[in-house]
Amino acid sequence: MVLARLVLAASIAGLSAFGCDEDEDIFTDNARLYFHNQLTQVSGGSQDDVTVDLFVDDQNSPLESDRAYTERGNVSNSSVELDDDSQSVAFDVRGSNSGSTLINGPVNRTLTAGDRYTVVLMGDTTLDNRQLKTFRHQDMDVGTGQIRVRFINTLSRLSGDELSVSQSGGTGQAIVNGLEYGDGSSYVSLNVSGSLNVNINNETQGVLIDQVSCNVSSGNSYDAIIAYTRYDSDDDQISLYCQPFS
Repeated sequence: MVLARLVLAASIAGLSAFGCDEDEDIFTDNARLYFHNQLTQVSGGSQDDVTVDLFVDDQNSPLESDRAYTERGNVSNSSVELDDDSQSVAFDVRGSNSGSTLINGPVNRTLTAGDRYTVVLMGDTTLDNRQLKTFRHQDMDVGTGQIRVRFINTLSRLSGDELSVSQSGGTGQAIVNGLEYGDGSSYVSLNVSGSLNVNINNETQGVLIDQVSCNVSSGNSYDAIIAYTRYDSDDDQISLYCQPFS
């Protein structure tokens, strides 16, 4: 029995010693990023002008290449390997054709291992309001027949106004108020299945912008991105792009 304990102790010591020299990636974990490109160009040009590369930490090799304007809610994710449980990493977004930064980057964001993030590029190429935002998904229980949803405002040409969101066909009472450009709301629980239908209002000017919708499934949570339908859409041509998390 004594011999067995000695052998076990030696084995553990040997593993500890090799841990400093062997590949330390076994102690790392990943964060997952869902990248949405909502960069617009309203004054002419082409989609090539808003097609971008996303750099995360490695500023020489893009994590995402040639990403055109996002016209859907559900995008695939990219994995970022972290050295610690929580780590600050450098983000930059550059034009795929020009190679020039679009956000005055790189900018640092803190990521946590095992977490998921909606990453949104927004703004207009002709305006000085381009920015990259990261929204950490919060794991939560979702009630039967319900969804949990957070609304993100990317309407850059209304950057001085606040939005409100209300359910279509309901009482008209807002479920989200005071949503500024570039911000995300708190999560709200809604009794919805199949389709989320909402009115997007310019709360500052007191007018309805549009009625928009996205497909949803009860029991899930969503980041609902309020965005222009296309990169060159008019101010009142908007859509709701819902990124699901199950």
